[in-house]
Amino acid sequence: MGFYQYFIFISLIILTVVVILLSRSLKKSVTAMHGMTIIMFYSMNVGLTIGTLLGGSFQGNLYYSTIISILLGLFIGLISGSYFGLLAVIEGVMSGIMGGMMGAMLGEMVSQEQMIPLVRIFLLFSISTIFLLVIFSKRSDKSNKINKLWIIKPLIIGTLITFYFVEGVPFAEKQIIFQLKDSKIHHPVEHTTKKQDPTVITIETQNMQYTPSNISLQKNQPVTIIFKNHDNIDHNIEVEIPTINRYQGTNHHNHGKSENVIFLHSEPKHEQMISFTPTNAGVYEFTCKVPGHKESGMVGWITVR
Repeated sequence: MGFYQYFIFISLIILTVVVILLSRSLKKSVTAMHGMTIIMFYSMNVGLTIGTLLGGSFQGNLYYSTIISILLGLFIGLISGSYFGLLAVIEGVMSGIMGGMMGAMLGEMVSQEQMIPLVRIFLLFSISTIFLLVIFSKRSDKSNKINKLWIIKPLIIGTLITFYFVEGVPFAEKQIIFQLKDSKIHHPVEHTTKKQDPTVITIETQNMQYTPSNISLQKNQPVTIIFKNHDNIDHNIEVEIPTINRYQGTNHHNHGKSENVIFLHSEPKHEQMISFTPTNAGVYEFTCKVPGHKESGMVGWITVR
């Protein structure tokens, strides 16, 4: 983790302490129902903030980020709801767990650049809990003086929060943006369309037999067949199989064969090569087209899966 992650975590720790202190101070002036709702709101948004932050920061390890987010959400829901009774604690714990789990999945699905504004939104919702505590507390109506002074606290809190989001959060976000740009410069991402290396199959002929005579290939996987003739007479291989990207190599004995016919002809003690990519699954027979050789046993099969 870097400066940005530590900044968000420290902000949440300070915010949780403030929420707990306000809950302790206002627990007698906030109804049980309002307190439970506020704690549920707070725990859910803190869980989402932590989960999105960890899921985006540790992409590729969803299990780790989910477990940590759930545990932190549970803990925050537990301690923040303690002043409003057992129901508030239960709601806070369950909301924290749910928020942590959903946030971790969200952070895993988006890029780290997209993670930043999401964390900012959930952080703003979390901080707005302070206003909810103040708004839902029962204000004294003994005198106009007290009612007028009541508005000062939200103004002070609002000023501090505005400064935090105008100066603090953008500064932290710039640090991770610079970090991500620097990482891309020094560790460029490889293209996912990296060309596959071909599978190499060697077919040998000796004593009028193919070895091997049964070959398994993967559909859409490039393959190179090397045909080695160890006999003292000419041999060839012909098989009709749908292909793409065919490259004939050193062979010059096509004799007008169609596009989907693989044909290799090798003189005695020589070898030939062809590369192609099979496109259709199935079982395809290959034979030697020299008169009498197929009848002597020069038959094999290619299985494309």
